[in-house]
Amino acid sequence: MAAVFFYIIFNPAAGSGTSVATFKAVRKVLDERHYDYEIRVSRYAGHAVQLGHQISSFNTHKNAVVMVIGGDGTLNQTITGLRQSDQPALPVAYIPAGSGNDFARGIGLPQDPMKALDHVLAATQPVTLDIGRYTEQTRHESGYFVNNIGFGFDAAAVAAANRGSYKKLLNKLHLGSLAYMFGVVNVFFSRRPFPVTVHANGKYEHIPRAFLCTTTNHPYFGGGIRILPTATPTDGELDLIVVENLNIPYFLFLLLELIRGKHMKYKAVHHFKSDHLVVETNSLEFGQMDGEEMGTRAFQLDFSVTQQPFWLKLD
Repeated sequence: MAAVFFYIIFNPAAGSGTSVATFKAVRKVLDERHYDYEIRVSRYAGHAVQLGHQISSFNTHKNAVVMVIGGDGTLNQTITGLRQSDQPALPVAYIPAGSGNDFARGIGLPQDPMKALDHVLAATQPVTLDIGRYTEQTRHESGYFVNNIGFGFDAAAVAAANRGSYKKLLNKLHLGSLAYMFGVVNVFFSRRPFPVTVHANGKYEHIPRAFLCTTTNHPYFGGGIRILPTATPTDGELDLIVVENLNIPYFLFLLLELIRGKHMKYKAVHHFKSDHLVVETNSLEFGQMDGEEMGTRAFQLDFSVTQQPFWLKLD
């Protein structure tokens, strides 16, 4: 095939600014190997959505690939923008340069940015992977996610991590994945159980004392925690986990088991798997999508699966 042309969407704020060094190193390699590219810089929250939409709408290159250099949130926004266009979805290459980089873990892409670049440049055709699609009934909004959407305890931990002063320091020390664990400690005793209703595979289930409720596309969240070890982005389905808080000591035990990836065998852990899920709560809860805050509200989310081409050579 003809040489690939890269549209680069770069987020200098990703990884609390550590992505700048990654961008410079990637650009050096592309120049040395004589790749053609254009650079678009994401300047503010949501800007990558606009950039993705513009690229897809006005692309004139036959073999265009959109290369994202940033975190999972930047990847999410870029794909959302690409899909807002009427054009066929362009392949996306991903160079992980954020704090958690769970999408890279989930698809088997190296978390080291330069090793990930090797996988991108070795590709000769797109790889099709699942991503999630959601519709929020109460706000009539829809969008996409590459990792997961959660509300309750995990989302509150994400909010605490994003606002904590320690996140920037941990990113500089290349320990950004620990930021979520600091967030967990901050919110553990302040959260309360809430009722959740799940509709999956033609059945409704009401869970009165949910503490954590996450719909995921692959095993990881929170910077490497295997929340659903059997989830995979190649089976055409999404996985939903709801963890009950029956009492604080038992939930603390379950949380430790979750960190170890040994939590799925307990009765207080509910697992749903389907290509279509509906999750509802009538209480005000924190929400998170791919590590970015969704605000606090009652949620009524309709989940489905779609596919996205990625420009990667996976082992």
